[in-house]
Amino acid sequence: MPLPNTKPYIVLLLAATFAPAITHAQSAAASAIQLDEITVSATRIAQPVSDVPASVSVIRLNDFFDRVTSLRDLTRSEPGVTAPAAFGATGNAPRNFPSARSFNIRGLDGNRVLIQVDGVRQPEQFTFGNAQLIGRDYFEPSLYRTAEILKGSASALYGSDAVGGVLSFISPAPAALLADAKRDLLAGLSSSYASATKEWTHTASLAARSGRLAALATATHREGRQAEPNGNYPADPSNFKIDAALLRADFSPATGRTLFVTAETFTKTTAASFPSLITTTFAGQTGRQRITRDRATLGHDFISPSGYFRNVQARFSWQGAKVRESYVTRQSIPVGPPPPAPQTFSPRLRVRDSDFRNRGLSGSVQVESAARLGGATHRVLWGLDGSQTRQTRSEDFTQFDGASGAFLNKVFVGENFPLKRIPDGEVARYAFFAQDEFALDAAQHFIVTGGFRVDHYRLGVTDDPLYQNLAKGTAPVGFDQWALAPKLGLLWRVSPQETFFARYHRGFRNPTNEDLNGSIVNLTTPPVFYRTKPNPALQAEISDSFDVGMRARRPGVTYVVSVFYNAYSDFIDTFSPTRDPQLPSSPADPVVYQSKNVSRARIHGAEATIELPLGHYEKALAGAMWSNSLAWSRGDNLEAGKPLNSVEPPKWVSALSYAAADRWGVRLSATTHARQSRADKTAILALWDGRPPTPKQFVPAGVTLLDLAGYVNFTKHLRASVGLYNLTDRQYWYWQDVRELDAGRADLPRFAQPGRNARLTLTLSF
Repeated sequence: MPLPNTKPYIVLLLAATFAPAITHAQSAAASAIQLDEITVSATRIAQPVSDVPASVSVIRLNDFFDRVTSLRDLTRSEPGVTAPAAFGATGNAPRNFPSARSFNIRGLDGNRVLIQVDGVRQPEQFTFGNAQLIGRDYFEPSLYRTAEILKGSASALYGSDAVGGVLSFISPAPAALLADAKRDLLAGLSSSYASATKEWTHTASLAARSGRLAALATATHREGRQAEPNGNYPADPSNFKIDAALLRADFSPATGRTLFVTAETFTKTTAASFPSLITTTFAGQTGRQRITRDRATLGHDFISPSGYFRNVQARFSWQGAKVRESYVTRQSIPVGPPPPAPQTFSPRLRVRDSDFRNRGLSGSVQVESAARLGGATHRVLWGLDGSQTRQTRSEDFTQFDGASGAFLNKVFVGENFPLKRIPDGEVARYAFFAQDEFALDAAQHFIVTGGFRVDHYRLGVTDDPLYQNLAKGTAPVGFDQWALAPKLGLLWRVSPQETFFARYHRGFRNPTNEDLNGSIVNLTTPPVFYRTKPNPALQAEISDSFDVGMRARRPGVTYVVSVFYNAYSDFIDTFSPTRDPQLPSSPADPVVYQSKNVSRARIHGAEATIELPLGHYEKALAGAMWSNSLAWSRGDNLEAGKPLNSVEPPKWVSALSYAAADRWGVRLSATTHARQSRADKTAILALWDGRPPTPKQFVPAGVTLLDLAGYVNFTKHLRASVGLYNLTDRQYWYWQDVRELDAGRADLPRFAQPGRNARLTLTLSF
């Protein structure tokens, strides 16, 4: 196996080695360290981040400096993680951002990253070529208290889909929220304006407690439009509206027992038009999308200071999600004999509708216990997970005469509508998991965490005439798999402030309905003729993930440094062409796309976060902080000898901030995105008929962005925060947004990010 480049690792490990030297002279009495964040997703047990052998970040969604009002805000300063500007698609939005698939953690995105809300798995992403995309835009960040990003494989805890990591949104518990505030009533109003999208966001929250009953309600309304790129090429216009609400009620019949119910609703509607597509024969296109998700959860928590059942959690949830798209196209098509005969055109009105639904039930029971074995105290967690989800996706298309409005047919590029691009599917997941945490020594300097998950995944599919409209006699493929995912972690507490950690995780990802059965056909419209074909031999992909790192929280420095190495076998390449798609094709000899397993792939890299409270070194600088985060990674398809384009180029964020107690604060940050030096240039999506010029991968230049953020607490009830972004008005592109685009496109500026922009938020609490 080829050895990775070790230079980036050496640099970061040297940083870890010498960072403690900065504070070697500090006295033991100077122990006023910032409180450690609590994570739940890293081990499924609430623990301080410093006590888990994993790379995990806890993001407070209402942070003064980093206010999270969009999905991309989550990853603004996070090393090794990126997010698209938006997930959903309307009309030709996927052509605007063909690669904006999902959150990307350490080079893996899409359905390799598990997204969950209060432990409930979110619907899968579906991508059908360059024309259709159903993303994962099913949630509103302002409803939740924290977001946790667990990096690296987590299949031993969460099963398939978590092979690349986990993004967890966690809503507040009203009883705990009020207990922390030592009040029986909390209320808040917040309004925010973002100039990049002309976006207004209004949020209202109320929490109250009476006796053993506590309740919380939060509602958000958001309206905006498309972000304008920095340059002279305007974006296709669109506008969106989001309405979301969350209600939770807790009842505590006795000490240590809580019964609760949570209800959540989310609706996003988007309307768009696409003047960029207008030509002499294409009059225009408009589109509309509506995304909805509703959830209800019943839960019971039991906590006891002693006994075998010390912490028992039971959850049962229902969730229903739906994406409905419709778009209307007006164009003229040639009629009569082909060239060189004189061409005549006839107007056409084309109406296309699609409907995607994902409904399911899920439940879990987990038990935390304590036991004495071999003279050591063991913290044991075990439990059961189960879910049953039904997926359906259907499409319809109707063509009318553009002049008279008369019905013509339901045929487009050789596809007969209505149809289904995937068969109706039933996904069942059932699992037993267990982990044991114990100390190897009496002083508890060495902590071992071992565990495993036994997982059964079954995809059952239903064949019907609508699916056969595309499958052409090929039966859909189901999938049935048992998997064992072990894990092992070691935590070495060098001192009360400093730990080393190492972990190994075996991960797996089962093929989705789309991987196995997604169907697209074009046998009538040049320049490229193609179709897809199911692959009954497709296997689940397997990963072996290794992390080694060092974490410290000292009065003079806080840092985390880690290196990782992930090896993959049977890596799933969705819709891979069976031959060179840029060679000439014909209806009799189309390009066939079929998901396949890549025998070997690899991603490795390094990350570091370092924070220095400058007041520790100079009293006059009390309240000042210098923070840095860095991420570098490299990915390879070892079978083909090509880079993995999902891997991000290096990123460095350096910020200098000052906070005057609880009155006001300001922060200046510089974010450097390096140029992507390694790319698979054969992966672009250009439709090419084999004639010059040959498509060439667009690789944006590296860029350094300056942002300024601040806040002011006018009173204990009224606060304002402001952010000024891209202060130097740079034109730049994100690699994930353009990684499959042809450098010869005239409209590349349309994919650029906004120029100088601002955001203002006012918050009233009482």
